[in-house]
Amino acid sequence: MFEKRRASEETGSDPVLRAAAQWLARADLGTLDEAAFERWRTEDPRHALAFIRVSDAARRAAADGAEAPAVKRSRKVDPTRRGAIAAGLAVFSLGGGALIAGKVNARDRASTPVGGMRHVDLAGAGGLTLNTDSAASWKSGHEGLRLWLERGEIALDIAANARPVHLKGGPVGARLGPGRYNARLREGLLDLVVLKGEASAEGISASPSATPVRGPTALALTPERPLARPLSEQDIAAVLAWRSGEILFVDEPLSSAIEEYNRHLVRKIVLADPQLAGLRVGGRFVADDPSAFLLALETTMNVRVTPSQQVMLLSLKNS
Repeated sequence: MFEKRRASEETGSDPVLRAAAQWLARADLGTLDEAAFERWRTEDPRHALAFIRVSDAARRAAADGAEAPAVKRSRKVDPTRRGAIAAGLAVFSLGGGALIAGKVNARDRASTPVGGMRHVDLAGAGGLTLNTDSAASWKSGHEGLRLWLERGEIALDIAANARPVHLKGGPVGARLGPGRYNARLREGLLDLVVLKGEASAEGISASPSATPVRGPTALALTPERPLARPLSEQDIAAVLAWRSGEILFVDEPLSSAIEEYNRHLVRKIVLADPQLAGLRVGGRFVADDPSAFLLALETTMNVRVTPSQQVMLLSLKNS
């Protein structure tokens, strides 16, 4: 009892230990600012040691509370083992700190296979839908929801009363207010479509305080600068089509249409004749079944479809 009181008094009188205790409390509450904590921990060796001491004290207090008093009274420590026990406690404290950091850094994650689709409820923030062959992770914090698009494409519906969502895809990102969005990773850039709501670019050196963009607008985010363009009704329809399991082509080159379709297919479509690449196609089709799409090519565009177990080859009928 005396030792606990003395430790408590020491923590209260030592500003470094008091600060360490505050960081630990924030970690337990899930409100820890990781970047700020890391700056504090590394700016002075005493800070790291203080955090270890506080973590160890918290662990021992929890263990003492769960242990029967008779066991505590009968425990005796062999003096020859004190050094080993102290070293073990230090290692345990470091491990505990790692566990705390791991808990704080942990993200929820969802993914889909080729041809799959998945909807996830983001408690308090809205809903997230993943398109084919996509992956995303997220974590709530004091600044709002942080969302990472790891691959593929997502649709995001942010609730009207939700805090901002900070979306990141590759090296760039955006701050999203309540609204409806579509995001896709394309060869190093984040293609963000603001259907409804407001978005501001983040992590772009050329525009540290980017002007907010309101929908409907397409925003191509690169490390250099964001590029915005307005959306037509056909553009919006094409963006929304995948949410209902469809693909919409509007005067699309056949090569681009095939690239888009292959995102959804295990058995890919292959252009055997490069002369077909520039043909323009249009129409609405089922995303995971190209039968109607291939039939349209055969009947209206002089294209021969040769299926095999691995691929579906397209060539000119008169070749």
